[in-house]
Amino acid sequence: MALNVATLPITVGVGGFLARGSDLLVVRKTYGPWSGLWTIPSGYVEPREPVTRTIEREVEEEAGVVGRAEALVGVRNLVTPKVNDTFLVFTMAYVSGEPRPDGVEVTEAAFVPLEDLASSDESAPFTKAMIARLPGSRGFRLDGYRPPKDRLDHDAYLLFVEGAKDL
Repeated sequence: MALNVATLPITVGVGGFLARGSDLLVVRKTYGPWSGLWTIPSGYVEPREPVTRTIEREVEEEAGVVGRAEALVGVRNLVTPKVNDTFLVFTMAYVSGEPRPDGVEVTEAAFVPLEDLASSDESAPFTKAMIARLPGSRGFRLDGYRPPKDRLDHDAYLLFVEGAKDL
């Protein structure tokens, strides 16, 4: 019998690819399949929270760094017998702060040279994959389009398109 994904819990997660110069902000999580390895900061979207706010919140909570979401550069979908999880990867601009782990979900946070992470056994496979693919990518950027509020009531409406005009 084929897996019916419509019956699975559906989750949306986000990850932040925040580079400062040639260094990438990474964390060591205390849980999950990549526990103890360098990964990009990440987390799940909460009810009534736009995805850009989620990644900005997660980066600050996990690593103590303030960043601004820029472009959507990757989408990963994982379907298992227990979950259907979509994960959005955003490039982020560094705003302020120095890495400090939250001590609960994250044991270590640091800016580590991309070159070191790309070949390290301490880097999660997904982190390595993103490092190999993202530098130089413009991705899909937030567009200024907003539907009329009288036609579509919304708290947030985010449209990401290739070649969007800067807001």
